[in-house]
Amino acid sequence: MVDLPTEFPTNLTDLLTRYGTRLLIAGLLTIGGYWIIKLVLRAIGRLLSRQQVDRDVQPFLLSLLRIGFLVALVLSVLSTLGVETTSFLTVIGTAGLAVGLALQASLANFAGGLLILAFKPFRVGDLISVQGLTGYVDVVNLLNTVLVTDDHRTITLPNNTLTTNPITNFSRLETTRVESVFVVSNQHSVDAVRASIARAIATCPQVLPDRKYDILVGKLTDNGIQFDVRVWANIATIAEVNYAVQEAVARQFVLDGISGPRTEIDVLQFRGGQ
Repeated sequence: MVDLPTEFPTNLTDLLTRYGTRLLIAGLLTIGGYWIIKLVLRAIGRLLSRQQVDRDVQPFLLSLLRIGFLVALVLSVLSTLGVETTSFLTVIGTAGLAVGLALQASLANFAGGLLILAFKPFRVGDLISVQGLTGYVDVVNLLNTVLVTDDHRTITLPNNTLTTNPITNFSRLETTRVESVFVVSNQHSVDAVRASIARAIATCPQVLPDRKYDILVGKLTDNGIQFDVRVWANIATIAEVNYAVQEAVARQFVLDGISGPRTEIDVLQFRGGQ
């Protein structure tokens, strides 16, 4: 318990005489302890990297250690000031229970983070999509996961969202199929258009040459033919392969004289009576 004085100090000198030493030690302990915690966490981070600990686990462990060290520091400072830490721990436990009930969503996110680290539906650096949001996994934190998009924006998703919704992981198999759609005039033969698209695909370095591509007739309309083109590419080039194929086909269509569908408009001309 805190040593309460029998009578209140009458001046600043009396106050510093009674409590100055404790306050000084507590202040030095706070500053020095916080500085030591930073050094220790930095050293542990380097050790985890040298031991090749999973990159998904490292920030999670460091966050837990940081919280534990800070709690220990606070208890040490309070003990230095003369506060009975046993009673303080009881208060912390009671408050923790109340806060836990009020923060059930955060606890669900924390449990979601543990599930992500245990079952590894994705890893740091993977390209994933969930609920219409797509990006590369940057870091898995205690309560959320951060994604980085192709246009260099960050998306922060609660871990509970990632464990309760379907996740598309594009990076797990390293290659993916990319689909493009082209519509041409029905005046051209299917074979001529298919050959033109094949020549265009052959000029795209992003397309994997050892994987069979598909050039399929997807739909017939009154004035056009839709072709569905499916090519294979590495995950590293997924953001650019569709644009490359579109540009190559557009250039090849010009060279081969293949045009798009034409919209015909019937014009009715009325002659007024005399």
